[in-house]
Amino acid sequence: MEVIALEGDPNSGKTKTLNLVYALIEQAGYTQVPGVFQDLCNDDCLDVFQNSEKTVGIVTQGDYAIGDYSVKNHLTYLQSLGCDVAVCACTVGTSKQKIKDAIKAYPSHHFEPKSKSNSIAAQRIDNFNCATKIMGMI
Repeated sequence: MEVIALEGDPNSGKTKTLNLVYALIEQAGYTQVPGVFQDLCNDDCLDVFQNSEKTVGIVTQGDYAIGDYSVKNHLTYLQSLGCDVAVCACTVGTSKQKIKDAIKAYPSHHFEPKSKSNSIAAQRIDNFNCATKIMGMI
């Protein structure tokens, strides 16, 4: 499984950007795999989509290094569902190295940087541009 991780500080717009990716996946003609969607609270979710060529998993939650909601557990679950590509969030900062390590455990991985924008208007544009870039990687 290839992992595309949106990496950034807390409150930098990772969840908002990945929710845009979620919408773009639907618009690109992927179909939601029945029975997979999980509401992870705080606008976070986990889901899987497929088209005739590939299966794509997405998890917008990326704050936890350990526990049931850790990025490692989310990625393991997406891999068990046969995802070819997994898109996830990766929060950086103190005590967050295990998140990055979980992603690096996959031989094919890419970290896409997400910085915090200076204004709400700039944030909307930055989030959309970043989401479009991630869609190009899928």
